[in-house]
Amino acid sequence: MRTKAQYVYETLREDIVQGRLRPGTRLVFTQVANRFGVSPIPVREAVRQLETEGLVELKPHTRVEVTPLPWERGVWAYELRLALEPLAAREATPFVSEEQLGHMGTLLDSMHADIERLDLGAFAAHYYGFYDVLYEATPNRMLVTTIQELREVSRRFHRVHRCEAVLRGSEHTLRRLWRLIRWRDAEAVYAAVREHRSRGLERIKHLASREADRRDAV
Repeated sequence: MRTKAQYVYETLREDIVQGRLRPGTRLVFTQVANRFGVSPIPVREAVRQLETEGLVELKPHTRVEVTPLPWERGVWAYELRLALEPLAAREATPFVSEEQLGHMGTLLDSMHADIERLDLGAFAAHYYGFYDVLYEATPNRMLVTTIQELREVSRRFHRVHRCEAVLRGSEHTLRRLWRLIRWRDAEAVYAAVREHRSRGLERIKHLASREADRRDAV
């Protein structure tokens, strides 16, 4: 059973990652406590945990604010994912079960329906779900944990900077990847994931460059 502090922490964390609490938003303990119907004590515990993850920061005069998420942090996360995710996918390939393959196929069908509805939020959730299933089969769990942390940065980055459109077109790439996994071609899986991540990195760099030009022009 979750404690009050865990409930507050998990809810606030999801609000931050999903961009519902924007960078710079002030968290006032009394207001947060009223929202959840708890005393300030569980709120303080939740905030301390969020601070250890770098999602909030303490300011002078005991102010607590949601941390900024600059463009370069999103680029750095993509660069690291480019290095690590192909390895995790290659390691996973021999161990993906038929049940997992079926689940991944269902997620691909959901992604197709999401695109037809122009629901980018659902598309992103199913996109990340596809990789979640794949990485369940990766033996190196430390590698997977690191990737999951980086993906949390990417998810928040997409929401905060409203650039989830960079994921468009991924359905066809993942269908090809799904076939390669089914054929147990680990090296081809490595190459496909690396190519996919490279394209994503280039899109993010392009958006970051446009944003820098926009700021310079102001």
